Amino acid sequence: MKQATHEWTLWAVAASCALHPIEEYFTGWQAWAARTLGITMPTPTFVVMNLMLVVMACVLARMGWKAPTLTLVIPAATLVNAIFFHILPTVVEKRTSPGIYTASILYVPFSMWAMLGAWFDGVPKRSIGLALISGTLMMVTIVLLARSLPA
Repeated sequence: MKQATHEWTLWAVAASCALHPIEEYFTGWQAWAARTLGITMPTPTFVVMNLMLVVMACVLARMGWKAPTLTLVIPAATLVNAIFFHILPTVVEKRTSPGIYTASILYVPFSMWAMLGAWFDGVPKRSIGLALISGTLMMVTIVLLARSLPA
C-alpha cells in the first residue's frame, strides 16, 4: 500500500487557479488592475494566460513530489499573488480588490498547505526554498511583463 502524502494539495492549488480568475473577471479585475497596478490586459490575453496557468498547475500537480522544486513553483506564485497583489492592495486602498476572496480563502491556505505538506512529507528544504524564490520571481516577472503590454 502506498504511503499517504500531501501531494493532493497541489491539486487543490490547481483547482484554485481555475476558480480565482473567474472571480477576478466577474468582479472587475481588469479595470482595477489598470488603475491600481498599471496593468492593461485585454480579455483574450487574460483568458489565455489563466488557461495556461491552470494547465501548467495540473501538469505539475500530476508530477507530485517527483520534482518538488518545480511542482511547488505554482503554490509559491499563488501565495505571492494573494498576499502582494490582493490582500496588501485591499489593506492599502481600504477597499476590496477583485479576486480577494478566492485569493484569501483558496490561494493562501492551499498554497501554505502545499508548502507545509511538502515539508511534512520530507521534501528537501532546499527544494522548498528554491520553489519559493522561483515562484516569487515568476509572479513578479509576470506582473512586470503585463505592465509592459500595449494598452
